[in-house]
Amino acid sequence: MSSGPLSILCFALALSGGPAVAETQVYTLLYSAPNPGSQGAAPVAMFEAAPGLFYFLSAAQGSSAGGPTYGPSILALTPANAGAPKLIYSFPFQSLTENLVQAANGRLYGDVFVALKGSYYYSVSASGQGLQQYPRGDADSLWTMTPGPEGVYDSFGAATPPGGEAYAIVLLNPGGTVTRLHQFSASDGVPVGGNKLVLAADGSIYGIGSQANGGFPPVFIFRLTQSGGYSKLLTFPPEYGGESVSLTAATDGNLYGTFSAYGANGTGVIYQATLEGKLQAVASFPSKGADEGMSVPNSLVEASDYALYGSTVHNAIFRYDPATHALTDAYQMNRYNLQGLCSPCRLFQGMDGKLYGSATIGGPGGGALFSLDFGLPRPTGLV
Repeated sequence: MSSGPLSILCFALALSGGPAVAETQVYTLLYSAPNPGSQGAAPVAMFEAAPGLFYFLSAAQGSSAGGPTYGPSILALTPANAGAPKLIYSFPFQSLTENLVQAANGRLYGDVFVALKGSYYYSVSASGQGLQQYPRGDADSLWTMTPGPEGVYDSFGAATPPGGEAYAIVLLNPGGTVTRLHQFSASDGVPVGGNKLVLAADGSIYGIGSQANGGFPPVFIFRLTQSGGYSKLLTFPPEYGGESVSLTAATDGNLYGTFSAYGANGTGVIYQATLEGKLQAVASFPSKGADEGMSVPNSLVEASDYALYGSTVHNAIFRYDPATHALTDAYQMNRYNLQGLCSPCRLFQGMDGKLYGSATIGGPGGGALFSLDFGLPRPTGLV
C-alpha cells in the first residue's frame, strides 16, 4: 500500500545522497476507493471503535443498466483489510445519509433521508445486524449527530406545509425512543447545518445558530441545558464573516471555533467563547500572500497535548496552542488534492495518539482516509 508522495520524496532523497536519516513521516494514506463511484468512496464520517478498528460511512452510490447496485454504505477498516474494507451495511439506492456515530451501548447510529418517502434514524450492531428504524417524517438531519452518556443528540429540519420549515433538537436513547428536547421558535433562530452539537463541561449542549436558514447573520452560539432550557449564549459581531462549522468543547472548559473570513487579515480566525458568554478572537490566520495554505479554516478538534488542530480549504493542517496563542502550520497536505481535499478534512484523535481524518473527495481515488503522526501522547479519555 502506498503511503503517498511523502514516502516517495524520502526514498528519492536516500537515492540522491540526501540526509542519512529521513524525516519522520507525518501523513499515511489508510484507504482510498478505486474511483469516485466505487462502493466505499466519498467518506463523510469516520471514527475508531477499538484500537485499530475504524468505521466509516461512504456516501457513494452505484447503478448500472440493470438497475441500482448499492447505496450509501457502512464499512470497517483495519490494518488487515486496508485495501478492501469490510462491508457492514448498505442502504437502499438513492438514500441520503451523512451521519455515523457509535453510542455508549456499542451500536452504530445515523440517519437516512429518502426524497418523497420520508426519513428515519437507525441503529445497527457493529457487525451490521439487527437494524432498527425510528421514523421522523419528512425531516433531514443537519449533520450534527453527537453521542453522549444518555444517547445520541441531533438537530434536524423538517418541512412544514405550505413550504415552511421547523427545527428541533432530539435525543435518541438506547431503547429506541426519540425525545424532542427543544422545538425552535421563530425568535430562537435555527441551527446551522454542518455544525456538530457539542457537550461541554457543564453538561449542556451547545451549537451554532443563525436567525434564518442558510447561516445568515446574526450568527450565535445557543445552549440547551439538561433541564431543557434554551438560550443564546452569545451573538457574534457582524464583522465575523464567512462560515463557522467547527465548534468544539475543550478541556479548559471553554468553547472554541473558527470563522473563515475574519481576523486581522480577513483570512480566518479562531475564537474562544467562555460558558459565561464572553467572546475573544485568539488567533488570526496569515494573509494569503504570506502563506496561501494557512488561510480559510474549516475544521477544529482538540488533541491530547491540549492544542487545537484543524484544516484549511488549501489542505493545510494547523495547530493552535491556547497557552501561548501560537498558530502554526503543522503539515501541508498535497495542494493538488492527491492526499485528499480538505473541504473540510474531518479530524479526530485515535487511541494511539495519531490524528485521523477523512476527505470526501480527492486522494488517489474516491476520497481519502488518512493518519497524521505528530508524536502526540495517547489520549487518557475522550477528546
